Amino acid sequence: MANLRKSPGAGEFYYPLDNSAVFTASTTGRASTYVYRISCELDAPVYLPDLEKALDMVLEIFPFFRTELRPGLFWYYLDPLKSPFRLSADSRFPAEYYRLRRWGRYLFRVRVFGARIACEFHHLLTDGTGALEFLKSLCAAYLSLRGVECDDWRDVKKPGSGVDPAEFEDAYANRIRKEIPEPEALPAAFHLKGRRYPGLAYRVTTGTSPVSQALNCAKGRKVSLTELLAAIHLYALQSAAERDNPSKYRPIRIQVPVNMRKLYPSRTLRNFFLFVPLTIDRRLGHYTFDEILSRVHYSMRLNLDLKELDKQLRRNVASEQNIFSRIIPLVMKNIVLRLVGKFAADKPFSGSLSNLQQVTMPEAFARHIRRFDFLPSRNSVTGANVGVISWNGKLTVTIGSLVEERSFEREFFTTLAGLGIPVTVESNL
Repeated sequence: MANLRKSPGAGEFYYPLDNSAVFTASTTGRASTYVYRISCELDAPVYLPDLEKALDMVLEIFPFFRTELRPGLFWYYLDPLKSPFRLSADSRFPAEYYRLRRWGRYLFRVRVFGARIACEFHHLLTDGTGALEFLKSLCAAYLSLRGVECDDWRDVKKPGSGVDPAEFEDAYANRIRKEIPEPEALPAAFHLKGRRYPGLAYRVTTGTSPVSQALNCAKGRKVSLTELLAAIHLYALQSAAERDNPSKYRPIRIQVPVNMRKLYPSRTLRNFFLFVPLTIDRRLGHYTFDEILSRVHYSMRLNLDLKELDKQLRRNVASEQNIFSRIIPLVMKNIVLRLVGKFAADKPFSGSLSNLQQVTMPEAFARHIRRFDFLPSRNSVTGANVGVISWNGKLTVTIGSLVEERSFEREFFTTLAGLGIPVTVESNL
């Protein structure tokens, strides 16, 4: 329970932010919302009273999610909420920005439309792994209330199963190696050009393909599925760069989040991820798709080495644990972190590709679930980001874009189809 602390004189517990949340709490805004979305579509319209009951049941075993963001003198922290959670209707433009620093405001939404249940989380609360575990538990609890019987929930958290203190762990803090160097700073990268949508508009373009054919394509080229999709992402960005900025040679660089639970055993449901940067340098000339794929494959192997990731971990955590950063008031920290976010988090990257991989559910529940979707957060600097998830033999690739021009999506899905992977594309615009 090291990450759960007692509030002096209040008789209640509060949660310090994890390392990733410290950054996102200070830098979130309309340009970079850090609000992402995981949704599932059932085989029948959602019955709201039962979903509300299921939500109350699930929040009992995910108490960390029943919190609000509060400012302290030196740091933000998460304070337990006692107010009831309210479902909301879904929106044509999902994952929009909302102000976090308001009394009684939850850090996630559950939105409903027809047979779709969508959870939108702010990254300061949890990462994609924790969000997916919550949605799986919510769907299972709801389907149980609707009469679906399942004797073995397997790895899905079941209401009434109790709370595991290990799920609250700040997994970053306990794994820092202070004696190693930090990674080198990355220069500014190419960004998609074009006018950004105003207001709440967010174009969501989703391509659906058979998982088997995508995996066969990747195996045939001796790469992973994530590496194949990352190469497509870089190839599509190269086409945009050659068209829009033929005489400028900023590097094209994407970031691929890595679930650190697979490398450092942890049961935390808070944030625990780092990024692998993948780069091509346009000064060296045009890259064929095969050349990009080869670079991605070896770069992933190199950067997934624990020693490389430990350098990133040290940089992130050491700055938070530094005595000088501890004593600086929160108002000053916010100013510094926003500058860091602008120049070190957004400008060095052309986009991101996040793969939540294969979702599994007990068969009794799986029969009533048609699909899962994963939408990355908005970012006006990069313009477009890619989210990937697989369910029941279907690979779903979702591009969330703030750029009015659609050439990036066309290039991405045209390249995917050109590799012999059939794809069906749909959009909210």
